[in-house]
Amino acid sequence: MGAERPSDRVVLATSNGTGMGHLTRQLCVALAMRTESAPVFFSLSAAAGVLGRYDFRGEYCPSRERGWMPEVRWHDYLADRLRAFVAETGASAVVFDGVVPYLGLLRARIDLPDVAFVWMRRGFWRQGVRTAPLRSAALFDRVLEPGDIASAGDTGPTATAGDAIRLPPVSLLEHIDPVPREEAARHLGVDPDRPTALVTLAGGVINDVVAPGSAAVRAVLEDPEWQVVVTRSALSREGLELGDTSRCVELSGVYPLAKYLGAVDVAVSAAGYNSVHELLCAGVPTLLVPNPSAGTDDQAARARWLADAGMALHAEEGDLDGVRAQVRRLRDGAVRADLAAACAGLGRPGGGAAAAEHLGELLGAELVRGHARPRSRVREWEVRARMAAMRRLGPRGTAVARTVLRRGPGSGPARPMPVRLVEQSDVDPDRAGGMPPPLVLSDRLDGELLRAGDPVEHMISGASAGYRDERVRIARRYYEVCDVT
Repeated sequence: MGAERPSDRVVLATSNGTGMGHLTRQLCVALAMRTESAPVFFSLSAAAGVLGRYDFRGEYCPSRERGWMPEVRWHDYLADRLRAFVAETGASAVVFDGVVPYLGLLRARIDLPDVAFVWMRRGFWRQGVRTAPLRSAALFDRVLEPGDIASAGDTGPTATAGDAIRLPPVSLLEHIDPVPREEAARHLGVDPDRPTALVTLAGGVINDVVAPGSAAVRAVLEDPEWQVVVTRSALSREGLELGDTSRCVELSGVYPLAKYLGAVDVAVSAAGYNSVHELLCAGVPTLLVPNPSAGTDDQAARARWLADAGMALHAEEGDLDGVRAQVRRLRDGAVRADLAAACAGLGRPGGGAAAAEHLGELLGAELVRGHARPRSRVREWEVRARMAAMRRLGPRGTAVARTVLRRGPGSGPARPMPVRLVEQSDVDPDRAGGMPPPLVLSDRLDGELLRAGDPVEHMISGASAGYRDERVRIARRYYEVCDVT
């Protein structure tokens, strides 16, 4: 009798990131997968609540940036969480979309030899960034690189790594048809008969974009016929001076924005992967203002290449006169026509389907049971040694080591956080003074809960009683749980 066929269940895991990029790419893959694969999500992004809109099940795991536990303990916590999640879901593969595979992720990978691990690794890394994370490719069964329409301008370390399978571009446009202009305008709250500019200059929490955002909005509104929609991320903490508010609309919680691009005539956008491929593949004439604080992502190189190719306009974030001048060019119908024509041949993205096909081949070829690509034992030893050293050094010793290695300060408190384990339904918004904060147990993909300041232990809906018990044990291992009566 033959060996039992492994499950087709795939875990789509994402890093925290600074916006919606990692989560959106994994959503593209999920939408392209066969129904019987029933993908499940494991996300470090507090934006994971959007998955509920697509009826996908998943689980939120707090990132180390939440500061709810010492960083040296967080990696063990992540490994425990991922191992438990894979066991509960019976998954045969884990696909991680993120720049840096965390030590905890790599430890879980080592401890799950019969589970295939795939790294979805965006290209266009900036010159001069740390390349040590690229060594982690040796622990993955495959590395998939989402295609980039500006890939000819990529001169970073991933361009010559030679370890990745190149996919077509990955974008929600593969699965979403923009709705008609009148319907899209109604949803965004704008007049469908006026020309409309979209201003979306930053994703998440990277930096402050008030100055270029204000410059772009004001340059659009110089023409009394135009109106502007501004994403909340472009407003920053202090808010963006919108000028004539009768012609400005702030967008909050609109996802996916790609669905409503039919209402947009031009865009002023950062040059991140997702924004570029949504806007240009949809044929929206776009001014790209690259974000210089975008970590490994070489937005400046991507924007310059696309501008040289005639597919977009380009201005530097610090050059406000340049931003205004290029926005004025966007208002010129002839310029818009040229940009749209240059993008007309891009076609519909197909990277999600290509990724799903590669995953199907990986599972179908039984590589899950006996990996065709041998993993690096040296890299496994490095992961084990680093985690063991962090445990021995503790938070203070690790902080000293990071300083010596010029890695910058770690995150999280110096000791486990005191908490009370409570069900979501039992959370008291008016808790008494002196009480430790609640550690909320919940199986609801509630965006407000996930983004709140109190720690949360979220678990996938429909979880078994055994899994729930294991999650309580994990929580007690990494928090100082106070049993308040």
